[in-house]
Amino acid sequence: MWKQKIVSPENMLAKIDPGMSIFLGTGMAEPRTLVKHLMESNQSNLQDLELIQLVSLGDAVAIDERYARKFRLKTFFSGWLASEAISQGRVDLIPSRFSRVAWLFKTGVINIDVAFIQVTPPDENGYAYLVGASAEKQAMEMAKIVVGEINSQIPRTMGDTLVNMDDFNYLVEATEPPYYVGRWPLQDVYLKIAANVASVIQDGCCISYGIGPLYEALAKTLTTKKNLGVHSPFFTDALMDLIKSGAVTNRYKNIYRGKSCA
Repeated sequence: MWKQKIVSPENMLAKIDPGMSIFLGTGMAEPRTLVKHLMESNQSNLQDLELIQLVSLGDAVAIDERYARKFRLKTFFSGWLASEAISQGRVDLIPSRFSRVAWLFKTGVINIDVAFIQVTPPDENGYAYLVGASAEKQAMEMAKIVVGEINSQIPRTMGDTLVNMDDFNYLVEATEPPYYVGRWPLQDVYLKIAANVASVIQDGCCISYGIGPLYEALAKTLTTKKNLGVHSPFFTDALMDLIKSGAVTNRYKNIYRGKSCA
């Protein structure tokens, strides 16, 4: 029975050895209960750890200097949280394309000892859904210890996100809500930049979307385009607005024609 795998965050963290490399989900996929306990814990084994996260967006991972002996964050995208720490040499930026991250895990170029993964509550057959579909499955495959944080507040996602409770060594019940990236107010400067960007995007182009005020504005300026395609690492509220406007049909995509992919 999978319920026998449920432990407290403190007992789970006691399984961590000094120097281990820990993968963390990103955004809504971030297991905030585990991460916050990791930040707050004084357990002596939690030192010289390596935290690997695609991009740090929320408030769970603290990168103040006082945590320097406990862990060092390695991230693939600077984001607004880690950019200053990267410039100061306190956080490591791993230069890589988004599409190569899973390969780096699978080939062992980046070692993963532990994976902290947030999942939906399982069904009667023990199956649950991941929140993220970026590199979570690859991290689970490579990790020596796989920990699932069960959160009833996250949605079931389609795609290659189905996992079984047998895939986890330990389970923790979430007490923290998922992190939600809010929307940015539209500003004139970003609307002007977005208008310039939109001027070079032709009907039928395939676009990749990101996070931030520029992309919020870009969704407004692209609504007059026709038959756009979407193949993106992120799927945001602004991108959903663009799709609902009718500008996106994916009619001319070379792969996954007719579908928006993230």
